[in-house]
Amino acid sequence: MHDDPWDQVPPGPPRSAATAGDVLFALGVAALGILLAGALLAAGGGGPWLAGLVTNPGGDRPAGEAGGPAATATGGSSPAPSPSPPASAAPGSGSPTPPAATAAVPAANPSPAPPGEPFMMNLYRDGVFVHQADKEWCVAAAVQNMLNVIRVGEDGRDPDVTAETQQAIDDRIVELTTSEDSHNGGTGPGGWAAYLTEAGYPYEVRVYPSRLAALRAAATALRETGRPVGILAWAGVHSWVLTGFTASADPATARMFAVSEAYVLDPWYPWISTRWPRSEPPNAPRDLRDLVANVLPWNLASGPYPGRDGRFLLVVPLEG
Repeated sequence: MHDDPWDQVPPGPPRSAATAGDVLFALGVAALGILLAGALLAAGGGGPWLAGLVTNPGGDRPAGEAGGPAATATGGSSPAPSPSPPASAAPGSGSPTPPAATAAVPAANPSPAPPGEPFMMNLYRDGVFVHQADKEWCVAAAVQNMLNVIRVGEDGRDPDVTAETQQAIDDRIVELTTSEDSHNGGTGPGGWAAYLTEAGYPYEVRVYPSRLAALRAAATALRETGRPVGILAWAGVHSWVLTGFTASADPATARMFAVSEAYVLDPWYPWISTRWPRSEPPNAPRDLRDLVANVLPWNLASGPYPGRDGRFLLVVPLEG
């Protein structure tokens, strides 16, 4: 997209404090966690998980990030990634190959978790991440990352991280992007979905009224299809790829659950934005505070965008 994530400032004052929507989102997640904990205690279960939360000094991070092992769908545990390395300078002409976080990756398509137990899944595999080769190629890089995740996981193919492929993807997405999708030209989420569909992996753009609804929908789609989900971050100027999540329950079996952590591929890493929060290495867990800071409602300077402004956008897989 031509709305530049490096120094783009959307209309209105800088985000220096949480909005009312952010507060409601955090309160909603906390209330759901309290209700789930009470139900587990009343049923005589959930002891290990609750004990992990009590010993977790991070508070809003699940056990396993700071306070103990978080249960996976298969009953195992996942150690926390190593700390992030320092980010590089602002965009230049090179395409660095950043290191990946070293967290153990659970099964991509795990068995359903027992009712009331935390659930985690992650499609990430070593070598799939590719950094955007140009500061305007975040959508193309996101697509390249998604194709790598799908093809490595489903077909055992080697990942393609070349800048030549990324440029070809960008050229085609520009052709598929309409003026309604991106008023400035370039690439938009509709072109993003259209490219993946054309490549044989059906996707579509979906719009949600709140961050909570979008995160739940992203986790559900990833769980149902076993394929990554695109997230429009930074008020719509940037592209993330969701490869995994930790939730209070399994989306495949639970009607009510809260997403406490997301595993993301951020094509901007290891560059530094002068406007937006620090980008993290591939497969680094993003907790609720990080999601609130980065996953913001659509608000592009090139607007208005009827049906998108003030809402949260995903590029969602339609089938596994």
